[in-house]
Amino acid sequence: MNSLDTDESRQDLRPARTASSGSPSMTLDAAFFAWLVLAFFVTNLVHEASHWLMGAALGFDMRFGLNGVSYLSPSAPWQRALADIAAPAVTVLQGFVAYVLAMRSASTKAFGFLYAAFFMRLAASLVSVVYPNDEARVSLFLGLGKWTLPLIVTTALLILVAKASRRLLLGWKDQLASYAVASLSIAAIVALDRMMR
Repeated sequence: MNSLDTDESRQDLRPARTASSGSPSMTLDAAFFAWLVLAFFVTNLVHEASHWLMGAALGFDMRFGLNGVSYLSPSAPWQRALADIAAPAVTVLQGFVAYVLAMRSASTKAFGFLYAAFFMRLAASLVSVVYPNDEARVSLFLGLGKWTLPLIVTTALLILVAKASRRLLLGWKDQLASYAVASLSIAAIVALDRMMR
């Protein structure tokens, strides 16, 4: 028997227990949802820092915020597109790495970072209905129409979330609770950003 092959190491691989009513109980626990909130804040900070770092590397005067950066100096359209795409690229990379870790080790912590990456890009796509966000601006710059890149990014991350959810045996209650915590996390980030300005 491999020393890593213990009951504890296989814990995440067990099927979800069922409640006395026969319906599946939740696989995810309160500790996961606390982790998910942390994953959202970390993901958001890394995302905005990526915009800021690319803008600074291109010589822009920048202002960093919890939920956005401001470009304080003029830029060529191609420079702005590079700064705009830098952060979604980092967020997608985070999602992919988290997906690989979740699939290899059935890690709910990795799933939290995957879910945060997905939900963050979904929220950005929804905001683009009113104001073009990162992928939408770059998609327009490339002449692809407003929705091409947002749909590609969001769909790709959704597929990874679905596959990882299957691997972790997550049910609809887990998904609903994750959605609720994700929504509250995004709302908290936006509110904190407004308070800090």
